[in-house]
Amino acid sequence: MFGLLTLLTLVPLYATQQQTHSSYGLTEGIMSGNNEDPSQQQITMDQAVQLFKNYLTSLQNPDLALHEVEEYQNNFYATFYEKSTSIFAFQMLIWKPGAPIMGGGMGGGMMSGIVVPESGPNMVWNTKYGMMGSSTMEGMMGVYHQGASANMTTSPEQAKTTAQQYLDSNYPGTKAGDADTFYGYYNVDVLLNDATYGMLSVNGYTGQVWYHTWHGTYIQTVTISDVTTPAPEFGQLTSLLMATLLLGTTTVTLLQRRKVKDPK
Repeated sequence: MFGLLTLLTLVPLYATQQQTHSSYGLTEGIMSGNNEDPSQQQITMDQAVQLFKNYLTSLQNPDLALHEVEEYQNNFYATFYEKSTSIFAFQMLIWKPGAPIMGGGMGGGMMSGIVVPESGPNMVWNTKYGMMGSSTMEGMMGVYHQGASANMTTSPEQAKTTAQQYLDSNYPGTKAGDADTFYGYYNVDVLLNDATYGMLSVNGYTGQVWYHTWHGTYIQTVTISDVTTPAPEFGQLTSLLMATLLLGTTTVTLLQRRKVKDPK
């Protein structure tokens, strides 16, 4: 797995190189946090939301939006989605000062107070914004891959069923929430007594389950914008209107013929 080693390798590179790509991926703009001795600062939810918004602005991609921010014991977690498709794009973290990060290290120093890609499925399974789909350096740096599809062999319902089977064996008493669609995988909230307990991901092709063990205890959620079904494009809307008008005209014609044949 790429995990922490990859992040620690990429951070210095992004600190010294100016990004010139027109399309940003997961790790571009990675240093968009507060670098003034973040290990001595406690991060509030409001500050985390603003950092994620600043990161979104740095991407210069009008199709991306920030959905919600969740606070956990160890970090703040954010999901971003595409407005045009309503498909979730990627997941980002802000580590809290002193929190244990993946690999056993502590979240102080340069890793805290900075917006970084979430490791795990977000980087390894994401076929559009992650490290999959390209062997070039640009692909590994997170530039999105054209042609990626969210049509996977595992359906959202199957992913939720797989998640519940995993939870029954490993976290008895917890329930699988809805499966949010990402490119290459699903993200499933884990519930305990109808409240958020944690999360896991299900690979959209293999059904492999990856539990997110690095968050710690759940604290709160702030929703920034709702993910809505995109409105049909003009061409689709025109076709829809024509079909509706045609159906209405046909219905009226049939009723008129019936009156002529069967007068009362």
